[in-house]
Amino acid sequence: MKRTVTILLLVVMLTQAFSRLFILLEYQANKDFITKFLCLNREKPQLQCNGKCYLMKKLRKAEQTENTSNQKRQKQKQEITLFYQSLASYPPAFAHKGSAVPLAFLEGKPSGSLQAIFHPPQTAV
Repeated sequence: MKRTVTILLLVVMLTQAFSRLFILLEYQANKDFITKFLCLNREKPQLQCNGKCYLMKKLRKAEQTENTSNQKRQKQKQEITLFYQSLASYPPAFAHKGSAVPLAFLEGKPSGSLQAIFHPPQTAV
């Protein structure tokens, strides 16, 4: 039972995805019948339509159906925010007492504990 449902669902999805291809295949398979009985211009053989008008009508209808289903899907989508934190709650990245710019940047050398970590290599002679 489960396998049958899966196969049926797969067939429905493929049919929807390749609907234009199926319309073209149906047209090619039944071209003579469409030309004689379903063509909109069958009374005007000088146009040499051969059922292409019927084919275009079917393709337009399939495209409209696809567009309406896409619009319905887009309406159903909702954005869900799972996490939100205001940027105002974070402390400023380069906060310094009394100055907008830290003095170390103005002097061009590191201050405090950074000086012990970053120093030029010493050579042993």
